[in-house]
Amino acid sequence: MPLTHLAVVQASGADATAFLHSQLSNDVQGLPPQRSLLAGYCNAKGRLFTISRLWRHGDAWLLCLPADSAETLLKRLRMFVLRSKVTLTLRQDLTLFGVSGDAAATALGRAGLPAPDQDGSVATHDDTSVLCLPGTVPRYLLCLTDAVAPATWTALTEVARPADTGYWRLLEIDAGQPSVHAATAETFVPQHVNLERVDGVSFRKGCYPGQEIVARMHYLGKPSRRMYRMQTTAPPPPPGTAVQDERQREVGTVVDAQATGTDATRLLAALQVAAIDSPLLLPDGARLERLDLPYPLEAPDSAEA
Repeated sequence: MPLTHLAVVQASGADATAFLHSQLSNDVQGLPPQRSLLAGYCNAKGRLFTISRLWRHGDAWLLCLPADSAETLLKRLRMFVLRSKVTLTLRQDLTLFGVSGDAAATALGRAGLPAPDQDGSVATHDDTSVLCLPGTVPRYLLCLTDAVAPATWTALTEVARPADTGYWRLLEIDAGQPSVHAATAETFVPQHVNLERVDGVSFRKGCYPGQEIVARMHYLGKPSRRMYRMQTTAPPPPPGTAVQDERQREVGTVVDAQATGTDATRLLAALQVAAIDSPLLLPDGARLERLDLPYPLEAPDSAEA
């Protein structure tokens, strides 16, 4: 799958690690080599501007996120660089592919690429990064230079069936992975989209913008909203679409939605917990059916990090 809906921002320089650690919701400094993580970037009120998956590539950091949020991330981060030795750039010379399915590792091997076998692990081959991501089927994100992308695509399509970008977004939905698009910037706190349930928040790393609000919700109370996986027969609503109850009161917001190819749409929506057992509808009246997530929404205190 060509992942044209995503973009990559690079952070390089002597202070890049410390700078990202001070700005993002996760423990950048503590990330082991050859691992990736999710991290949110919040405003002072704890509302998410973006969510990125980041990993080390050589001496730099790469942050992968929705393309419509990349300029927001760059603009906001650059405001706080000050005297830090950090250079932030939009890598327009990189291509992103997705590979998934039970034979995904075999396809990567036939293309001469490694296939890391643990969720969150990263393998490299020359200038190509291969990230193993969580999902209901084996799933890999490839980040490679434009120069080698055509040959890699050709090699992959000799053993794998091409699919469109929407299928990758459907896999993200089924994996319960949150995203923030331009239409939903500054709408959610991390817990509203289950970011801490997919290891996107560290509660031990120290300060970052919005940290006090995020930590207070974690330690002093339960979120009033959570992200749920839903299904409907309506066409996919865009991110930011309101979810309503039967009395047309707004009780949530669509995070992302994609057609399944079988006259159905699956979506993620951040919903009021108190309304989850009530009938839920889109603004056009289409009803939503709740589906399971691949992880629990709550965890024992001993499991929190």
